[in-house]
Amino acid sequence: MIIDGSYFTGVLSLGIIWDIDDDSITRKAEMDNLQSYIDLYEKKYLRMVLGKSMSREFIEYLSSGKDDVGKWESLKEKLSVRGYSPVANYVYFHYVRRCEIKQTPVGTVYASDDKKANPNVLLVSAWNDMVCMNEDLYDFLKSDKEYAGFNFNTTMIECINEMGI
Repeated sequence: MIIDGSYFTGVLSLGIIWDIDDDSITRKAEMDNLQSYIDLYEKKYLRMVLGKSMSREFIEYLSSGKDDVGKWESLKEKLSVRGYSPVANYVYFHYVRRCEIKQTPVGTVYASDDKKANPNVLLVSAWNDMVCMNEDLYDFLKSDKEYAGFNFNTTMIECINEMGI
């Protein structure tokens, strides 16, 4: 719909190389896994920032393949800037949050090394960067009468920290 796997580079890197032709089983499985997160959390993000009704309208527009409604094209453009997409940050947050547990064809695998990196640094950074982007998005939606009736969940503009306070 709005983003794809190519958004997960740089600060949001997941260690998956997108622009090579090698489709190993492991790489394909990781890409499919990420795509499932994109499919799920992109819709959840839209519902959180637009509300149930407006997000449904926007998703229907995106699914239709039409590109003639100015307000939806402006919103899509606002959400899909590479390197500055709150949608990508939201998906990344949920993807990395589950990084210690992996589903594989042979079952659930847990990280076993006691010296593994703490993902909270990445989670906090991704979330708080998204909050800044969401504040811009909120101002954008509020300033344009075409988006009257949007229902922005305030948890999407609340920063978090590593201690949960």
